[in-house]
Amino acid sequence: MTYLYLRNLAADAGGGGIDITVFAQYGVLGIIAAMLIWFARGAHQRERDRADRLEAEVQRLHALMLDRVIPALTSATNAAEESAALLTAMQRERELASLVNLRRTTEGGPS
Repeated sequence: MTYLYLRNLAADAGGGGIDITVFAQYGVLGIIAAMLIWFARGAHQRERDRADRLEAEVQRLHALMLDRVIPALTSATNAAEESAALLTAMQRERELASLVNLRRTTEGGPS
C-alpha cells in the first residue's frame, strides 16, 4: 500500500528517475523523505513558474517604457532646450535695451 502511494506521489511530482523502493524500505523515514522530495520539486516548479511570469512582466514593462516614456522624455528635453533658448534671447534683448537706455542717458538725450 505504501509503495503504491509513494509511486503515485512520485509520478504526480514528475519523479522520473526516482526509485520508490529505496524510500519504501526505510518505512516512515522513507515516506517522509519521499514527501520532502515531492514537496521540494513542487516548490521548485512553482518558483520557476513565478520567476518566468515575473520575467515576462519585466519585459512587458521595459517595452512599455521604450514605447512611451522615452519619447515623452525626449519631447520634454526638446521643450526645455527651446525654452532655455527663448530665455537667453529675451535676456539679450533686455541687456541691449538697458544699454541703449544707458547710452541715451549718458549722452543727455531723451530717455
